Amino acid sequence: MRGLDLNLLEPLDALLQTRSVTEAARQLGVSQPTMSGMLRRLRDQFSDPLLVRVGKSLVLTPRAEEMAAEVRQILLRSDRLMQPKRNFTPQDLKRTFRLMVSEYGLCVILPAVFRKISALAPQVTFETVLLDQPNDSVYQGRVDMCLAGNLPGGISNEIASVIRIRKVLDDRFVGIVDQSHPLRGKPTLDKFRHFPYIAPNFPGVHWTKENVGVEGLPHYPPYISVPGFLAIGRLVSGTVSVGIVPEQLASLVTTELGLRSIELPEAFRKIAISLLWHERDEQDPAQRWLRSLIVEECRSIQTRTVDHGSPD
Repeated sequence: MRGLDLNLLEPLDALLQTRSVTEAARQLGVSQPTMSGMLRRLRDQFSDPLLVRVGKSLVLTPRAEEMAAEVRQILLRSDRLMQPKRNFTPQDLKRTFRLMVSEYGLCVILPAVFRKISALAPQVTFETVLLDQPNDSVYQGRVDMCLAGNLPGGISNEIASVIRIRKVLDDRFVGIVDQSHPLRGKPTLDKFRHFPYIAPNFPGVHWTKENVGVEGLPHYPPYISVPGFLAIGRLVSGTVSVGIVPEQLASLVTTELGLRSIELPEAFRKIAISLLWHERDEQDPAQRWLRSLIVEECRSIQTRTVDHGSPD
């Protein structure tokens, strides 16, 4: 992209991401004719139409598809480069962090972190969004960081090269059942398979949906998969279904509804909770401070779990 007018970098990214002149104009706060003029200039610079109409929609040309990810990464890095360097003091920090988390992070990890930050950095605010394609969301700069469990492998080399991942907490899945349910203790997989189960399912995250089968046995899909944990208790109550939730969340789900927890067969994998962020934020003082608070709280949770003698 040598020779590109850098003033057109942000409009180019907006057009490639939204695939709409109208939406790109709204995103950048300019008029639609102004954005149309920018698109004409970009087409001249690249000698490529970039966006072409197919039916009622605009689609990217192969050249535009090829450079969309690179343009986004250049823009994200340039934003960090242009921020003034100053001494970091939490008390003076004015910033909104956008975090991608599941109910696990919101209920188990972040409450204590938010309490600390409200005292140390009262001008900091947070926006949380539900778990959805965490690797891609961090890569594209849609969120500042993400707390997610059991991330899938096989991500592209391009994404892997800029995403930083740190495992911060280990947990395991347990079953939650109605008080009258016949399963007790730690049932075998054969006994477990006699009952329907309800499991979480998040886009871009491996929880339990595909991790129940063991060698020699066919895949055993869930009766119901839901995009969260807290609703599982209500779906289990009064039925013979088994709900699948992380152990750290089990008491929150069972207490209100009078359910009980059981251990699960070994076929259920353990949970590794990880923190994700973009390499552009690796040395950002505010981000490093926030990450340290999250890591510290996770370490405290892990210590309490070990002290209480949680079984393997």
